[in-house]
Amino acid sequence: MRISAEPIELHLRTPFRIAHGASTIRNNVLVHVDDGVGVAAVVPYYPAQVPDVVAYIDSPAVRAAFEEDLDYLEEALDRMPEGPAPARAALDMALHDLWAQRLGYPLYRLWGVNPVRAPLSTYTLGMADPNEFQQNLAEVSHYPILKIKLGTGSLAQDEALVRMAAESSPAKLCADANAAWSVEEALQIIPRLAQYNLLLIEQPLAQHNIDGWHELAKKLPDGMPPLIADESIHHSGDILRLAGAADGINIKLAKCGGLREARRMIALARSLGMTVMLGCMIESSVGITAAAHLAPLVDFADLDGNLTVMNDPYEGARWENGRVHLPDRPGLGVRRRV
Repeated sequence: MRISAEPIELHLRTPFRIAHGASTIRNNVLVHVDDGVGVAAVVPYYPAQVPDVVAYIDSPAVRAAFEEDLDYLEEALDRMPEGPAPARAALDMALHDLWAQRLGYPLYRLWGVNPVRAPLSTYTLGMADPNEFQQNLAEVSHYPILKIKLGTGSLAQDEALVRMAAESSPAKLCADANAAWSVEEALQIIPRLAQYNLLLIEQPLAQHNIDGWHELAKKLPDGMPPLIADESIHHSGDILRLAGAADGINIKLAKCGGLREARRMIALARSLGMTVMLGCMIESSVGITAAAHLAPLVDFADLDGNLTVMNDPYEGARWENGRVHLPDRPGLGVRRRV
């Protein structure tokens, strides 16, 4: 069994600015298990970084876990040792890819899901000054759903970005505060943003402010946009804490540890009557395509993390006006660019 880690730098066409900071380069680690491939999306503001991912993949525990036959996917996934979530996600993707390739079918067919059922994906606009933001809006006018990154440090500026998008674009709008507001600020700004008919507002509060989520749910007036937990939800064990407070969850493979855990999260959230969103980091098409196999199972998709990458080493799922087209090749269906 050949297992390897391949760090890569992804270069972005334009700086990506969110409440956590700005970047023009993001790091990924491609993980190969024989002919299967996955990717660890490394995020600057999360604990696990490239050396942690590489150390996990190269560890004796991982090597020992996969000395046995990989024909039975669930058994192989059960043997995966604990470790950083992005590293586990990459290994999980590679194992799913290899398993489906050996069976000769695209992963979504083995799961029995129909790609036509996938929701339209959002396209994310990072924070920018008014002139740059207006220019960015013009360049993505063909996308049916736009997600506006907020958390500028000024509630007036946050509202101004949403207002500018609503006045300049025919697209439906979502907003993402990236954990930037206090409860008091959220109580002020959310009713003001509601007038722009937002589809949803993502992560208004700090990651660990679970009590704040419940306080916000009690104090907000009726008729507000759905509130979706992102940074506050990493895996299925986090969901119950926010049941009755958050309207939904945003699942990202790099956060939760892979496709199997993502499917568990979807099932649990559905059982609690919660909306499900499928998100991503800035990552190679390997990760975006892996997540897209799950898209028919969710309500909202935000799978645009490869679209501003200039040097993506893989190709896979294609997006046309927000609509996903999954490759019909076995496994994840991704292939290395020549």
